[in-house]
Order: sequence, then C-alpha cells, then structure tokens
Amino acid sequence: MSSSSSGLSRDQWGIPHVRAASLTEVARLQGWATARDRTWQLEIERLRGEGRTAELLGPAGLEWDTFARRARLAEVAREAFERLDEETQGFLAAYVEGVRSGLEGATCAELDGPDGLGPAPGTWQPWTPLAVFWVQQILFGSFPSKLFGARAARVLGADAELFRTEGLSGGSNAYAVGGGRTLSGLPLVAGDPHRVFEAPNVYLQVRLACTDPDDAFDLVGMTFPGVPGVQHFAHAGQVAWGITNAMADYQDLYRVDLRSSSDVVRRSVETVLVRDQEPVEVEVLETDRGPVVLGGPDEGWGQVLRTPGHELGDLGFGALLPLLRARSVADVEAAVAHWVEPVNNWVIADVAGDVVHTVGGRVPRRDAAGEWTGWIDPLPRRTAPVDGAVVTANDRCMPEFDVLATGFAPPFRAHRIGRLLDDAGPLDAEQAVAVLADTTQTAGEQLLALVPADLRPPALAGWDGAMDGSAGAAWYAALRAEVVDRICTAPVLAPLREPSEHGSLYEPWFSLPARVAGALHVILAAETPFGLDPRELVAEAAKTVLEADREAASWPETHRFWPLHALEQFELPHTRTAPATPLPGDTDTVRCNAWIPGTTVTVRGSVARYAWDLADRDNSRWVVPLGASGSSDSPHHTDQHDAWARGGAVRVVTDWSLLTEEKTWL
Repeated sequence: MSSSSSGLSRDQWGIPHVRAASLTEVARLQGWATARDRTWQLEIERLRGEGRTAELLGPAGLEWDTFARRARLAEVAREAFERLDEETQGFLAAYVEGVRSGLEGATCAELDGPDGLGPAPGTWQPWTPLAVFWVQQILFGSFPSKLFGARAARVLGADAELFRTEGLSGGSNAYAVGGGRTLSGLPLVAGDPHRVFEAPNVYLQVRLACTDPDDAFDLVGMTFPGVPGVQHFAHAGQVAWGITNAMADYQDLYRVDLRSSSDVVRRSVETVLVRDQEPVEVEVLETDRGPVVLGGPDEGWGQVLRTPGHELGDLGFGALLPLLRARSVADVEAAVAHWVEPVNNWVIADVAGDVVHTVGGRVPRRDAAGEWTGWIDPLPRRTAPVDGAVVTANDRCMPEFDVLATGFAPPFRAHRIGRLLDDAGPLDAEQAVAVLADTTQTAGEQLLALVPADLRPPALAGWDGAMDGSAGAAWYAALRAEVVDRICTAPVLAPLREPSEHGSLYEPWFSLPARVAGALHVILAAETPFGLDPRELVAEAAKTVLEADREAASWPETHRFWPLHALEQFELPHTRTAPATPLPGDTDTVRCNAWIPGTTVTVRGSVARYAWDLADRDNSRWVVPLGASGSSDSPHHTDQHDAWARGGAVRVVTDWSLLTEEKTWL
C-alpha cells in the first residue's frame, strides 16, 4: 500500500485501519467499516436510542422503550447535535453517510440479525451517534444506585451505610508510569475498562489516519460501535490516554407531586409500536429540572431525573475532534474540558514525559436543599514525576475527590496495582499488560481473619490469595458464598430481598446478594451488622463448608465467561456463539472478573485491555474479549479471545505495508 493511498485496510485480527485525505472521508470510511463489522449491533443500538426496540423485538422491548421515551434520549441527542459547531456536525453527518452505505450493502441475514427478526425499522440520522453514546452511559451514573439506597434507608435506617459503595460491583483500572520507570525512558499508559460483557463487544478497535497536510492525525484507539472517532482510550503517536469512571455523583432524583400541575412544564403522549401487539401510549412529562422517569399521573407522584446532559443539552461531543488532533497532554486536557458525562478519570502521558491524571465532566454544585447552583470547578488533578506513577481504579484517588461523591470503589485494586508497579523493574508494554492480569485477592482479608483456627482447612495454608485454580481459591469462594447467603437471610433484610418496585430494568442494582458481596468487607468489620454476630456467622459458615465433605470445585471452572447478546439482555432466546471459558480473577482483584452470587458465570469484567508505549506505538498492546467482527461466520468473530482470556493482548500494528487493503463501496 503506497504512502499516498487512501482507503480501508485490515490487520491480521480484522481490525479496521482507515486512511483518507480529509476529516469527513475518514468519518465516512469509519462508518462504512463499522456497519460491515457490526451490522445488527448498530441497528439495535440505534433502536435503543430512539426508544423503538419493541417494533423489532415485541413486548420484550417495551420497558426499555418506555424509559428511553420518558428520559428523552433521542430529543436530547437531537438538541446536543444542533448545539455542536459546524465542523463536528459535518464529521457526524459523514460518519452516518458511511454507516448508511455500509448497511445498504449488508446481506439480508446480517440485517435480520441472529434469529431472523427482520430488518430494523427506520434509518440513521446525523444525531444518532449521540443517542447511541447516551444509551451506553445513561445508566452508568449514580441514579440507579440512589434508588436502591433510598429503599435500604427506609428499611435499615443508619445501617444502610453498610452498603455504601457506588454503582455495581467491579470496576476499571488505568495507570501511567513516567519514563524513569520504563525500559524505553518514555511513559507508558495502560488500563482495562470493566463493563458488562457483550457479544459483540461494547468496544471496537480502530485506527484512524488523515493525510491532509493541514489536518493530519494518525491514532489507534477504541470506540463504541456507532460513535465516530475515539473517545476513551487512544494512542495518537505523541500522546496517549485511558480512562476509568470517577464515580462522581452527577445525577439526582426528585420526587414530585403529579396531582398538581405546577411542577410539570411540558406534557406529551408518544406512541410506542409493539411487534405483533397493539401500540402502547407513553405519557412524557418534563419539569424544569428534568424528565419524569418513574411513577406517573396514575400513581400521583413521579421521580424526576436530573443529569448534566438534560441540563445543558450537551453530551460532550465537542471533545471528539480535539481528541483526534491531540499532540500533547495539554491538548487532551483541552479536549476533556468539553466532556459532559459520564464523569471520568483521564490518565494521560506524552512524549515530552508529562504524566497527568485529571477528572473530566460536569459535576453539579448543590446547595443545602439539593438544588443545583452551578458546576464544580476546578475538578481534581495530579501529576507524576519522571520516576512516578498515577493509578486510578474507581477509588478515592486523593482527598480532593470529596467534591465528587461520598461513595467510591474499595481501594483494593488501586493499592494492588501500586504495589505491583513498585515491585516491578523497568516496564515495557507486555509487562504493563501483565500487571492488569493479576488475580491476587486482598479484599477477603477481613473474612479470613474471622475464620477460627480449628476450622481453617489445609487449603488455606500457604495460599497467596490468587483467585485461580488452587484449592485455596476454591475454599475461599465457597466460604464467601456461604457467608453472603447467611447474611442475606437476616430477618431485617427481608424487604430488600424483594424485586425492584421499579421493574426489571433496575433489578441489577437491587440484587441483595450482589450488594452484600460488594460490601462484605464493610459489613464484617461492623460490630453487629443487621443484628448479626460476624464471628459467629463466619464460624458457622466455615463449619458448613468443611462438613460438606467434598472437594470444592475449581474457581475458574465455576466462574465462566458469559457475554450477553442484545437478545439475552432483553430476556429473549439466543443461540450462543461465544465460548464459556473458565476465568480466574475476582470482583476486587486487578483482573476484575466480577463474581455474581448464586451463579457459575461472570457477565462483567474487562471489555478491553491496552498498554500504550509512547516510545514506539508498534510496541503497544490491545485486545478485546472476542474479536472485531459481530458475525459468527467471520474468522475475526472470536479470534482475540484466547489472548484476552490468558490475561494478555495482541500487538498494535501501524505499518501500512503489513496490512491488507479492503474494497469499499463509498
């Protein structure tokens, strides 16, 4: 491939490498390639953003569509698009042109999806990428956990504080080390975002290069399928970055009396079409503080959702082009100034040796009554010296984080990464990835300390805490499961064992076993949590596990990879094509394959893994759990899985001569 040519190429993993002479042509080619790789995934994500999944899926999509309409996802996406500058609008419009062209060339089987549902109604609009982005983020904030917190407070009073961890179990890692701690003498940035495993994956690897002399860029990174550019993780040659969720409290719920019209400023009725059933009318109510997403006139009350996106009519897409053009830490920070939500930790490093951790997004400033009075500014920021490091794992990274929230992820992963980096010699990209593969459990120390000496099995002797195939890991897992089950049976917790009163959409946040498991180290440190005696409870649980008189099953074998297809997320049948690979790691290990009490699978863990080498981008590593293609017929459907499952990654390739050109119809 000549240095002057443009078009789409692929590496050995089928990852798209786009090169074009203009920004808009790059966007068109990226859209086309994404449509070819993730045809049905793109369409179902578009329908989610429009609140139209029931048109394709039938009644199974009605709960989501009702939420999407009431939360005004599409309307805010349209408004946010209109507020963008003309160049960014053109970039989005070009990407959508590419998506449309790619979808027009798709086969009937690709458009019908995996179970022959037929093509999705409607088509892509210039604002659709904003809606797709918000679909991925709207439930990623604090408001679903606030619903559970309100129920726990009603039931438990002060003891509800024992559940204080923000969001769901698990989380993401990101770190950067200065050049004094690397083999090359230049910084490294590494990390692994953790979300629900999806098939196809929630992130798509891509390389984007523009050869326009006045607007040249060339970067590798990851994007949500359906969103142009790269957002969260990228290596732009001279600068690289990654993110984790900062766990900020940037969403609020307000209860309003709907028997009075004073709070509601706009009312409308939308019709949701439902496949093979009569249409359903959804009343959309808006207030000055946001839309009513729960309750309604029939109940006489409503819950208003207030978010920065609703408040500003802005979803942060003003950051897209500055990120593509970034050449330094300062450039990335300037781009991050446009970010809105979710509020993220950004770990950034460049070839000048600068290493920065900054928080980007909009966090409301609240008065004593909980009303928003502006935005917190400045947000936390820190730097690392040449022989230093910054680490973030959804934890309270520094005292300044108090302005963001009151609840963060426990510090186990962050502390473990820090210790591994301190113990390591000079790092290269492969060693940086190995840090992210660590499976040593430290969160269980509180539990193990309560096991009486006469009930400690031989398996614990010499166990180093690794959640692997060892007998120690199996026994610890069995004990923890027994302890969680016993805590959940506490009489005072009976109301919390009930399903969410808000419907199945919110059920993951209301799972009592998951809440107990996530806060177990806090619960067991209390004197009489929920009226229980921790020492007595753990002793009885240990005795039960010992008396089972059987060898505990291997932890990885009972902790298998289980990515969810969109149909499974809507509780519809689906023929699985992804492997159910045994996985080491655990909720609070660095390799955070989250444990779900009562199951033998894990549906949450690292949805990507990367290590960006600022000295030589081709020494960098990246990987996703499955592959680049969403089609089960493609050789690139699951070809990265083995490397990912081993805790490794594949090499980044940027030499155009090593890539294979692919014909497009643009």
